[in-house]
Amino acid sequence: MTRSVHLRRALALSALSIAWSGIVGTIAVSVAVGSHGLALLGFGVDAIIDAVASVTLIWRFTVESRDAERGLRVERTAERAVGVALVLLAVYLVAASVRSLLTQDHPAPVFAGVAILIASVVVLPALAIAKFRVASHLASGALRADSVLTGAAALLAAISLASIVATDTFGLWWADAAAALLVSTLLLREGWASFSLSRSGPG
Repeated sequence: MTRSVHLRRALALSALSIAWSGIVGTIAVSVAVGSHGLALLGFGVDAIIDAVASVTLIWRFTVESRDAERGLRVERTAERAVGVALVLLAVYLVAASVRSLLTQDHPAPVFAGVAILIASVVVLPALAIAKFRVASHLASGALRADSVLTGAAALLAAISLASIVATDTFGLWWADAAAALLVSTLLLREGWASFSLSRSGPG
């Protein structure tokens, strides 16, 4: 399969991320503010960041489709941008988790939020895997980092669902924040790796 085919796939996946993550993320953030769902809020913020990162990737792959040499140069810029997004999300989740643990906030089940989470658990893992595979074919660190963002959103969706059940069934009010802290360590590691690699090369 030629590189141009993989480029078209990368563009299609990025466009899908913008549509799905932009809409779902905005709704999730709105619901989470009212329900005190930290993992749901983290999921929503992650989804919005993923949508923004996908805009950057569309720019990156569009440039390469017109000028292959310039496309490889802007890869560094795109990878750096996504890496910074991952780090910022990790820092945000840590701060929000600590606050939640101190105030003992816990999520309240909201139908709209639960529906979004279930749909995301179904859709996002497949999207993250597809991005990762295309990133491997294109040797794109930026798209690989974006696949981590998408995978993290899927994980946060699953965690949010689990924390709602844990809180309502077992009274584990801290489960939401504790799980979000675990996800933040993954995001921080992947984000810092992407940012560091992007700085090591030209661009």
